[in-house]
Amino acid sequence: MTELVQEPVTKKKSFMQRLRENPVTVKELRSRMRGRRAFVVLTVHLLVMSGFITLVYSAFASSASGPFGPDSRDVGKVIFSSVLGIQAMLVILVGPSFTAGAISGEKERQTYDLLRTTLLSAKSFVAGKLVSALSYVLLLIFAAIPLQSIAFLMGGVAVIELVLSQVIVLVSAVTFALWGLYASSRMRTTLSASVVTFAGALFITVGVPVVVGLFTMIMSPFFAGAALLSWTAEAGLMYLLMVLAATNLPATLVVSDIVLVEEGSLWYFSSSVGGASGASHSIWLFSPWPLFLIFYILLSVILFYATVRRVRKIATQ
Repeated sequence: MTELVQEPVTKKKSFMQRLRENPVTVKELRSRMRGRRAFVVLTVHLLVMSGFITLVYSAFASSASGPFGPDSRDVGKVIFSSVLGIQAMLVILVGPSFTAGAISGEKERQTYDLLRTTLLSAKSFVAGKLVSALSYVLLLIFAAIPLQSIAFLMGGVAVIELVLSQVIVLVSAVTFALWGLYASSRMRTTLSASVVTFAGALFITVGVPVVVGLFTMIMSPFFAGAALLSWTAEAGLMYLLMVLAATNLPATLVVSDIVLVEEGSLWYFSSSVGGASGASHSIWLFSPWPLFLIFYILLSVILFYATVRRVRKIATQ
């Protein structure tokens, strides 16, 4: 009587398991974390932030006129804003620097063709490069969260402010890293990819607010002198400014925090507009962070699949 031997059924791997077992991710992380450089950079990063926080508190303490020192709530707010500003700089400048040479560097080292001749798909290749670059950036961001908790001891900062700011920063980190990865797939050299990456990041972060500010300064005298704006046009202008704020990381962080603290609302608030007639009308304005998250998540998806498509196109050339 013969026995039937059943072959073991292989279970389909989950998404997180595939990311952890991605050979590109494993190779990149091992090469980055094996030496002492990664830990030295992390230590220096935390020491600089700790020293900066100490200087901020010392400055407040020396300028305080009361006998009990500075108002702890003001100090906590400044510490929270300072650490958040450093995190935003890491997302805008450091994150894309890791991905700007991820694909172009393989071309320059003449190892790109070897990677593409393996069984690794274009999607897995791009995902591996993205995860390996984001891992260290996220480590720097998460390592600074305990320093932000000092603001809770001093007051002036709510838990929802910390959670909301970190969600915005993390989504921005993914988007800016994918922008650098896309530029790396389009350019032949790492230098040109870095130039395009930082030019795009600085334009969306600094260039757009400067252009909007200059346009507002130029056009505001004409609107004020001729009283051309009706209340509907003024409301439309305020909605437009909120949409523009939702495309910019620093503006979203600042405006969302103002709406949360001063208006006491997480999603929307009421504002009054007058217009040329002088009559007051109440309108509802939205906080920019939900639109920011939707816009940046969609942009991340577009950049990811555009990079995958570019990698597939290079492989067929």
